[in-house]
Amino acid sequence: MKILRPFLLFISIILFGWLFVSNANEINVAATLNDAEIKSEIAKINSFTDIDKIKEYSIGKINYLESVREKNSQNAIIRTIIILFLVLLQIIIYSTKTNFSSSEATDF
Repeated sequence: MKILRPFLLFISIILFGWLFVSNANEINVAATLNDAEIKSEIAKINSFTDIDKIKEYSIGKINYLESVREKNSQNAIIRTIIILFLVLLQIIIYSTKTNFSSSEATDF
């Protein structure tokens, strides 16, 4: 039991770190760059004169958005599973809480 609790704490810290790093990618750091990209896309759409080109461009964008949505969905499922695993680890760690200053915990 003396080895299990620190091992579970270590695994828990690593998983919390992974969640932190994976969510850091979702922060919109370059908001002005994104605004410029949006304005560029709007200008590109306004420059089309043929309806078939607009349809083709729109279908391509819809397919791209669908692939991004699917990727985000898969990432959300992975994060949810990890969070549930972390909650389970925290419950196990809490239930195996021992007093390390007691004589049983200090026996080697």
